[in-house]
Amino acid sequence: MAIKKATKLQAVNTIISNIGQAPVTNLESGNPLVEMAEQILDEITIAVLAEGWQFNTERGYPFTPDSNNQIVIPDNVLQLDTNPGDGTQTVIRNGKLYDRVKHTYTFDKQQELDVQWLFEFEHLPEAFKNYITIRAANVFAGRSVGSQEAVSFGQREETIARATLMEYDTQQGNYTIFADSDGDDTYQKSAHRPINVLLRP
Repeated sequence: MAIKKATKLQAVNTIISNIGQAPVTNLESGNPLVEMAEQILDEITIAVLAEGWQFNTERGYPFTPDSNNQIVIPDNVLQLDTNPGDGTQTVIRNGKLYDRVKHTYTFDKQQELDVQWLFEFEHLPEAFKNYITIRAANVFAGRSVGSQEAVSFGQREETIARATLMEYDTQQGNYTIFADSDGDDTYQKSAHRPINVLLRP
């Protein structure tokens, strides 16, 4: 049988197997443990993607005001940030973009913002799927049955999966200690990247 990429169902089955539960054939089984596992998987997915990685981060992404001169933020936006030096300080409030300097939701022109996107589990790189699944399995074991043995064993796997994830992100960015392969540091905003340690005041 051909090897296929991980699905959300497979991830949930991995999570519940951490406490000895049998796999299920769908996520609508009505099993409360399956529902809990799926909820934790979603929770960890959001937490990991909110860190900001090469594949889910875009700089200077254009947001255009609607007919009311307001910018409604899509549900799959995790974080927004203004470009340094543009003189604005925008945040998400009530699902819309808000200017903290001018104290208004109204914008008269397109705004270019740095964005971190949320993607469905199936659309993530495999290294991220693996890490999120293992981390979620550890959280699930701790919350559902309080199994310190399962969590302790899983933490070793989680450490290895995190290292693989970091390696994937580093290869995508082609980083050196000072910048990426093109000499640019535009996408190097996360604290785990070496250049940012050097650039901290």
